[in-house]
Amino acid sequence: MSTFKIPTQSSYVEAEGIRFAYRKFGQETGIPLVFFIHFRGTMENWDPELIESLADDRPIILFDNTGVGESSGETPSTIAEMAKDAASFIQALGLPQVDVLGFSIGGMVAQEVALQQPDLVRRLILSGTAPQSGVGLKTRHDVVMAASSEDAEKAFENFMFLFYHPTDSSRAAGTASLKRIMEQKKVNSSPQVLNAQSKALAQWSDRVHNQSYDRIHQIEQPVLVTNGVDDIMVPTENSYILAQQLPDAQLIIYPDSGHGHLFQYPRLFADHVKLFLDSK
Repeated sequence: MSTFKIPTQSSYVEAEGIRFAYRKFGQETGIPLVFFIHFRGTMENWDPELIESLADDRPIILFDNTGVGESSGETPSTIAEMAKDAASFIQALGLPQVDVLGFSIGGMVAQEVALQQPDLVRRLILSGTAPQSGVGLKTRHDVVMAASSEDAEKAFENFMFLFYHPTDSSRAAGTASLKRIMEQKKVNSSPQVLNAQSKALAQWSDRVHNQSYDRIHQIEQPVLVTNGVDDIMVPTENSYILAQQLPDAQLIIYPDSGHGHLFQYPRLFADHVKLFLDSK
């Protein structure tokens, strides 16, 4: 069993009046891989087993976007503003180009960064996420209630429900992943993050005013789309839509899994990411 721990000492960089917290490690050379975390998550919410597998081959950058975790400011209430802030952070590090791995709401922000700053992003990994005006987002009451719950006593069961398949094998892998995450977890997101990200998701999910996928046709970078076979947070159908609508995309669906597929299969997922990022 791996004893790897994500470095706990954060560095900071100023950009557009925001003090961004980040952690950089892994290899010193190569295109950095920047991670965009899920709803309400901080950079401490990444499974260290996944991160360790990827840090063997490239520089890794984890960060807290505006208002999240250790970063200053107030979290914006639109995906577009979150993307603008994320791009400002990357540019403040003096990086001319990066690869981006976006999970859940992080995948939505990643799409927007690629649209706003196409020269900044070399390749994209979009995990458990959806295009703007995707299908089935925030429509299940039980999912919305579990995702926004502040009840500490129900936190474990809510997490299992939202991220994993209701099978013994999926829940066992999810429990092991959550244990690894919680061993490093020190900082939580504020209620302001919950409210702002909820508003951003509602706008992104709007199918009344946004019924076309034309915008993502402009993302010309190679994209790897991944999900579990039955994601109840961001329905898996959205991953098929992304793979169909993006000009240069490939899709991997993991068995017996849901939203948290990348944490359920951390080593396998990392291998797939490496193959994608290193391919010619």
